[in-house]
Amino acid sequence: MTSSQQQYSNTTKYFLISLIALLILVIFSSGCFASGFALGKNVSEKKSVSRTLPPEDFAQGENIESVPQPDNFDTFWDALKLLNENFDGDVPQGRDVTFAAIQGLLDHIESCNAASGEAPAKIIQITETKSPKDAPDNFDFFWTTVNRLYHDCPDVMPETDQLVYWAVNGVIARLGDRYTMLLPPRVAEDFRMDMKSSFEGIGALVEPADKDKGVGVRVVHPFEGAPAEKAGLRKGDEIIAVDGKDVTQMMLDEAVSLIRGPAGSQVVLTVKRDAQEPFDVTITRARVEIPVIESKMLEDNIFYVKLNEFSDPSADKLEAALKQGLDDGAKAIVFDLRGDPGGRLDMAIRIASMFIKDGVIVKETGKRNMDHDATGDMIVPEDIPVVVLVDGGSASASEIVAGALQDYGRALLIGEQTFGKGSVQTLFDMPDGSMLRITSAHWYTPKGRQINGKGLRPDLVVSPSLDANEDLQLQTAIEYLKKQLDKAQ
Repeated sequence: MTSSQQQYSNTTKYFLISLIALLILVIFSSGCFASGFALGKNVSEKKSVSRTLPPEDFAQGENIESVPQPDNFDTFWDALKLLNENFDGDVPQGRDVTFAAIQGLLDHIESCNAASGEAPAKIIQITETKSPKDAPDNFDFFWTTVNRLYHDCPDVMPETDQLVYWAVNGVIARLGDRYTMLLPPRVAEDFRMDMKSSFEGIGALVEPADKDKGVGVRVVHPFEGAPAEKAGLRKGDEIIAVDGKDVTQMMLDEAVSLIRGPAGSQVVLTVKRDAQEPFDVTITRARVEIPVIESKMLEDNIFYVKLNEFSDPSADKLEAALKQGLDDGAKAIVFDLRGDPGGRLDMAIRIASMFIKDGVIVKETGKRNMDHDATGDMIVPEDIPVVVLVDGGSASASEIVAGALQDYGRALLIGEQTFGKGSVQTLFDMPDGSMLRITSAHWYTPKGRQINGKGLRPDLVVSPSLDANEDLQLQTAIEYLKKQLDKAQ
């Protein structure tokens, strides 16, 4: 390291240490402000205060590029208002909002000391800002910090229109809820495409490699005929890098946005498989239609139907498949929810109602307390025995359906403990194309069982076979249903 680099590194370290110390001092000296300031209640009125901030003393005489606050930063205030109105829990208030937003910046600049140490050709300084009249009275400190970071860490600071996503997710980090997040426009568009069961990418169902933190990428299964399957990806493969970029500590949505891309383009995935050394796989992306439903008639007129996700078309497609199976003479049903990460709550209620005539499907508690009842559109007669297959990849809406069928004794659950995501996220489309996903409620099964962090325990616990060509869980389901059919004769 050269002397100039050493000086640069020491300066940056001194700044960050001083900043953190100042934050702690202000928090302790201003506790009363941090406890009761109701931020965002009047944001919808669009009343704001404009300010002109001079470049900081450290930037005087340098090549300054003075720019206004980015146009999309209003999303920060809109997001705070929505969080206050909808989040099922405590939201930072008052001056604490400023500190949280700053922490969102600091969380992204761990590599600041790796900068070259050379003076940048230009230094961005945001000198025109606007905030709602009821914004924290210390919010100028946020912009002062932004300017300091643009001066000291230019190599790792984003374009100014990205600041809002760092700031909002800094506030969200204080919530302690990994399912609440602000998805930037590109990631949000991918999410919307998911809900329509169509996207451009490699064609594989994935889950977090680290389920406790919700980070990393593990393949649940490649879709048949999709690029992932053709390239040789297998169930259980962990993707540790995308085009050389480490994704092991990324939230799943962020990592998936890197894997996806235009049809015809290529992506290089670094894959970890069992005890093997990591290896690279080059995949050409394509347009992928997610197979929402897979169904077939098995021996003894046992109808097998697998649901891959609770997306927009899921209920209609499942209804059509079940009716066809019954018309073809189905005497029992295997409903496979293994690896199904869930999706829309309304789809879960409709689908559970295909097996349950009446009664509560799921109890919701949070900003609103309500019971979601069966729709009255039962399709599968009560004398048709049903098995639901579940595993650690069965989450959210899958658990709502499986939990309801288990509580009412309508189906036997076979497989492994489910994921344990017992919360409901409300989606808000933001004006800049981003999407705010807020945990607005937690849900319980009809008998009041809490699933969040616990999951559902199957009636028959069956681990998967080590042989990829053998499905012990499905075999167990078939054997159980055959016995039920024999008893009915």
